[in-house]
Amino acid sequence: MGALLFVLLLGFIFVGLPIGFSILLSSTMFLQITSLKPLIVVAQKLALGLDSASLLAIPLFTLMGYIMEQCGLSKRLVDWVYAMFGRFRGAMGIVTIICCTIFAALSGSGPATVAAIGSILIPAMIENGYEKKTAAGLTAMAGALGPIIPPSIIMIVYATTMNVSITKMFMGGVLPGLLIALCLCVANVFVTKKMPLIVNTEKTSIKEILRVTWKALPTLFLPILILGGIYGGIFTPTESATAGVVYSLILALIYKKLSVKTFVESLKKTIITSAMICFLIGSAAVFCWILSTTQIPAKIANYVVPLLDGNVVLYWILLVGILMFIGCLMEGLASVVMLAPVLAPIGLAMGINEIQLGVVFCITLIVGFVTPPFGANLFTVVGLTKQPFGDVVVGVLPFLIATFIALILCIIFPPIVTFLPGLVA
Repeated sequence: MGALLFVLLLGFIFVGLPIGFSILLSSTMFLQITSLKPLIVVAQKLALGLDSASLLAIPLFTLMGYIMEQCGLSKRLVDWVYAMFGRFRGAMGIVTIICCTIFAALSGSGPATVAAIGSILIPAMIENGYEKKTAAGLTAMAGALGPIIPPSIIMIVYATTMNVSITKMFMGGVLPGLLIALCLCVANVFVTKKMPLIVNTEKTSIKEILRVTWKALPTLFLPILILGGIYGGIFTPTESATAGVVYSLILALIYKKLSVKTFVESLKKTIITSAMICFLIGSAAVFCWILSTTQIPAKIANYVVPLLDGNVVLYWILLVGILMFIGCLMEGLASVVMLAPVLAPIGLAMGINEIQLGVVFCITLIVGFVTPPFGANLFTVVGLTKQPFGDVVVGVLPFLIATFIALILCIIFPPIVTFLPGLVA
């Protein structure tokens, strides 16, 4: 029965049917063929899968990210970070990584982070002496911090699918996100050693630092508002998203950057993105119910766990290998709703912490954002720079390796992920 379900699913994906429709149609056909339950269950589970208050955070965080993008807040971040770190060799790369890290905490979207930061800093890096492919590759990889550092839509989807605390998942993603940013900075230093970079020898005055800090202060306060509210127990993730939208609208009105046209455009993008995500989640609810009813994950776990013989290392190798491969081919959210119910229970049965497993699961799939042939971030950079896709792939490889090293460290040293969530009762 399990083979039939997955053959149907892979068959629909292979012929080019969108992932959400592939999941829903394969589930429906499976029920029809096996007569497991009447088809009315499909509609019931589809509706129940979306009947969750926590899912409201997805359109709200998405809207917040689009409003931030429309308001040009990335330029204020760039000016502030460059004033602080602009005198170091390879400073433009470090500025890009830090700006992506901060903007990631605002938008939660990889492509949005790449578009907002890359449009400003890729030309600046090239002018500073960076090779075009390196500038593009660094921005694509740094943009992947968007779905890692909270708020993270992929973590909301994972937490909803696997019934894990969204707040703890968010907290678990903070230190790994910062570790990846640090590894990217180190990779930037090594990659740019032989490049004829222009080093800014002018000393930035205290007055100038204070000026750009003052301009960037309202933007820098937004991550504090969102994450501080969640971790301080003031907001739920959904409430913090609402607060973020209201705050971003206030900033937009103060800066006079948001017109009726741009606001409507932000709403349209939010509706399209959120509808796609919610349809995936609803379809996944039907798929997950079938897996649960037929006990397919439990049977797979009962078969695989003895083969692993309690070898957690082997499990991690298999998990990362499978997710890296799937991440090359499929969009991350679809991969979560399809694979988490099958692969995660095996790790949980072996005693792996559920938050560490969830965060590593999400980060590994997020690496797919910068891995061909899908690589949403790669396509965003190609669109921004008009460079050949192959050149962008070559440019991203050193930074992809740095990110992979950070991922391995998160597996070897669980406290990197579990320390902050452990502070919450």
